[in-house]
Amino acid sequence: MAAEGFYITELRLTGRNKINASVIFRKGLNVISGASDTGKSYIFQCINYVFGSSDEPKEIDESMGYSTIYLEIESYLGETKTLKRDIGEPKIQVYDCKIDEITPLQDFIDLKGSHDPKDDNNISTFLLSFNNIESMKLRKNQRGEKVAFSFRNFVRMIMINEEKIISEISPILSGIPTNKTAELSAFKAVLTGVDDSGGPELEDPKIYKTRLEAKLEIINNLIQKLRKEIEEKKELVIDLDSNNLDLQIEQVSERIADNSKIINENMEERKRIWEEEQEIKSRILMLEELVGRFDLLKKSYLSDLDRLQFIIEGDHFISQLYDSNCPICNNTINQEAFNFLEHNHAIQVENLQIACEEESDKLRSQLLDLNDTVSTLKSELEEKRASARELNQKIAQIDQFIQKELKPISVIAMEHLKFLLNTKKLFHEIEINEKRILEYQITQRDIMHELSKKNVKIQYVNEISEEIYKDFSNEIKTLLENWNYPDLTSVSFDHETHDLVVSGKKRKNHGKGYRAILNAAFTIGLMKYTRKLGLKHPGMVILDSPLTTYKEKSRENIFLEESDDIPLDMKQAFFNNLSTIKGDYQIIILENVEPNRNVQSKINYIHFTKDPSVGRYGFIPLDTETLK
Repeated sequence: MAAEGFYITELRLTGRNKINASVIFRKGLNVISGASDTGKSYIFQCINYVFGSSDEPKEIDESMGYSTIYLEIESYLGETKTLKRDIGEPKIQVYDCKIDEITPLQDFIDLKGSHDPKDDNNISTFLLSFNNIESMKLRKNQRGEKVAFSFRNFVRMIMINEEKIISEISPILSGIPTNKTAELSAFKAVLTGVDDSGGPELEDPKIYKTRLEAKLEIINNLIQKLRKEIEEKKELVIDLDSNNLDLQIEQVSERIADNSKIINENMEERKRIWEEEQEIKSRILMLEELVGRFDLLKKSYLSDLDRLQFIIEGDHFISQLYDSNCPICNNTINQEAFNFLEHNHAIQVENLQIACEEESDKLRSQLLDLNDTVSTLKSELEEKRASARELNQKIAQIDQFIQKELKPISVIAMEHLKFLLNTKKLFHEIEINEKRILEYQITQRDIMHELSKKNVKIQYVNEISEEIYKDFSNEIKTLLENWNYPDLTSVSFDHETHDLVVSGKKRKNHGKGYRAILNAAFTIGLMKYTRKLGLKHPGMVILDSPLTTYKEKSRENIFLEESDDIPLDMKQAFFNNLSTIKGDYQIIILENVEPNRNVQSKINYIHFTKDPSVGRYGFIPLDTETLK
């Protein structure tokens, strides 16, 4: 599968009534060579400007009248975009098509020319997204303050102009001290794939100092408040001794426990007496019920005796009733009939009287027994009532003893215990507050110590492992070997200068020509290393004059070389090696030196002759050419 990133397919410069100036680029190696002042550096500046630089391309005579820059780019996944920026304008338009497909009615999006982490509508965010990068953070300073990773961070590592390429400053640094931390963080993010989103961060010194001063004031107020509380509490316990409080609390608690035990014992005794009383009351109720029922039975016996007595006495009265009806046969009774025994009831009346007498005797005997029984029950009833009253008096005595003697003891003891516990609490609070004052005083000293310090910085250790540095250095060494770098023994990375050390010699201590070729190796090596590991990189490098360290002296193409100029065979080895690089890479070289013809046939090669009569004069057509 193709790698992420993109490459440039065309740069086009347009202007009213001007012939378009255009350069076509391809994947792989692109070399634009020719004499000075043919527009090679202007090409570099135009690309840089569309990529969000605030520096407009420097005006040259040939650029007069040109106003718009188009840059067609294509992702390694096959998506094409065209960026358009009018010179002097802050905004950049993005078209979702090739340059030649743009029409007056073509839709586009407007983007800010500078990165804005609060607004995604900017060229940096667009280009990062085109490279599938989102939300990377860099460490801005030694306090760990964060800034968003911008595409301009990539530009510094993929586009090296003719001044920077011979500089003694590290290729990953701009030379601006305030930008150093962020630039190193950006290099680490590209080389390792790990940004600083989760890194520690300190506050701004002014804000930090203000916050500490506010905290110190709060601490001072708290200490003053606690001291006042301690004084107030000590006034409450001024005559009390904290040493025997626990002993007093223990004694009072034992007194309360003992008293509670006595109360419980009395309550148990009261319960027992009450249960006994309830049993007696239950017996009294039963006895009262029996006495009542026996009274009714007695009345029934007396009623029966009265009835039987009436029957017995009735015989005497019946004998005197001659004109009455017989109570037996209901016939008329008269003297004659009675005397002659016409009714023949004499025997029946006699038997009735005998039966009534016998029944009366039986009832009298039962009534006598009943009276004895009732008398016994009433005697028991009176006895039980007396016992109930006695038990009730005992319960009342227990209640009185508990209420008047035991409970007051508990109440007094509980109040005393409460007082002792509150006193202990006061002593404890005084002790706690004194400890808190000591803790606040420690914090107070720490804050004052912090306020006396200069700006605090986070001490960062080297965040790129030696193994990564070694692999990256080996990638550069391989390039230099293929470029026939003379007397090459080793390549390493210096942590202090953040630059290469080649054959034991720091890059900045080499001559200009070798500094330039080492810068080129660093930049191309970084691209190859990251692409090989699948790390984030646009997959594109643009170098202005990596091989030329001299300036044109006359029109006869006579050059004055510096003593530190690199050998010609090394220059051709440079071109030859880069022409063999395959895959999703793009290398654009803007150079005075021409590759040999064998290399020219294998790459996208453009030559500016600076001769109106031979080939292509330069990037921008001469005014002598006319619009067709």
